[in-house]
Amino acid sequence: MEVATEHISQHYPVRQVLSYCGLSASSYYYKPTGNRQGRKPYAKMYDCNRLEVDDTFILEAILKLFENPFVDYGCYKTYIYLTDNKKYIISKHKVYEIMKNNNILRQKGAQSSKRNKVNRVVDLIPNTKGPFSYFEIDIKFMYVYGQRRNAQMLTIIDIETRIVLGQYIDYQIGKRKVIDLFDKIFEKYDLPKNFILRSDNGSQFIANMIQNYLKKKEVIQEFIKPATPQQDAHIESFHSIIERAICQRFEFENIKILVETMKKFMDFYNFERIHSGTNFKSPYVNFLQKEEAKKAPSLVKPIIVVLKQMYKKYMENI
Repeated sequence: MEVATEHISQHYPVRQVLSYCGLSASSYYYKPTGNRQGRKPYAKMYDCNRLEVDDTFILEAILKLFENPFVDYGCYKTYIYLTDNKKYIISKHKVYEIMKNNNILRQKGAQSSKRNKVNRVVDLIPNTKGPFSYFEIDIKFMYVYGQRRNAQMLTIIDIETRIVLGQYIDYQIGKRKVIDLFDKIFEKYDLPKNFILRSDNGSQFIANMIQNYLKKKEVIQEFIKPATPQQDAHIESFHSIIERAICQRFEFENIKILVETMKKFMDFYNFERIHSGTNFKSPYVNFLQKEEAKKAPSLVKPIIVVLKQMYKKYMENI
């Protein structure tokens, strides 16, 4: 390097000198900054009172979170919980390190029990006009080990808020039970007219009885195209959560226990569970922060009243 520098100082061409000396341009032009090399150490960690804490303190908080049988968070949602809910100051990289070192990272690639479906669609992407204007409905099979058979879970979810408005579980769900679920939803919530309901082409949804019932309720019904489950991605995403948080973690002796478990989980899902599709907040909290909810138009005001009552009851029982 000294020889090259000497010749370059004598106004010889830089590239030619470097070539003769076998040096790269990056080596010649490199200027040390004086800073330490390598990755910077993680920032210090603090609790909600701004007191410095150690790994053990954070690990205990994470394990306390995971005591909830419905929590299926990976490291990023755990980081969101610690910073948003617990008000801790901590690096997401540190959360990952602690979870990895203690073997509590969520396993990826878990096997799914979901069966393939035949589907069809009208619109490519749902075009919502605000909360409670566009819904998706579908059925998921859930295995009851004690009875050695599948139960069916019928769910209706609002696309905009990701709030589940209703659910029905039984060994067989026919068109009559679909109507019963909608009767309960219409009785409980003051839903807007002409909202859109998207589903696959299952026999429970294409039956004339169902279509006539929805027409009388002024509901616009549409179906997704074959082999395109991504066209009802919101309910499919919800089913993935159920698969991961319930099906792969619980064994049910009978359908009564399954129904009781799902009732508890649905409260947790609507009011507490961190959801990446709702700005890493629960569907309920994210909905209340929307402009439509803040202004409380007649479209959603009655629904807000019902949800607040349900949230109050949920908080009293946890």
